[in-house]
Amino acid sequence: MKITLPNAEAALDQLQRDADKLHTQELRKAIEKYLEDQKEQLKALRRLMN
Repeated sequence: MKITLPNAEAALDQLQRDADKLHTQELRKAIEKYLEDQKEQLKALRRLMN
C-alpha cells in the first residue's frame, strides 16, 4: 500500500483532532510532540521531492 504525502498529512491531521479529545494532558502533549516531528519530516520530504 502506497501512502502519498497528502494522505499522510491528512492522517496526521485526523490524529491531531483525535488527540485533542484526550483527557490525559501528558499523553496529549506527547502526541502533539510526535505529530510536530512527523509534520516537519513530511515538509522536508516534500522539499526533497520538488
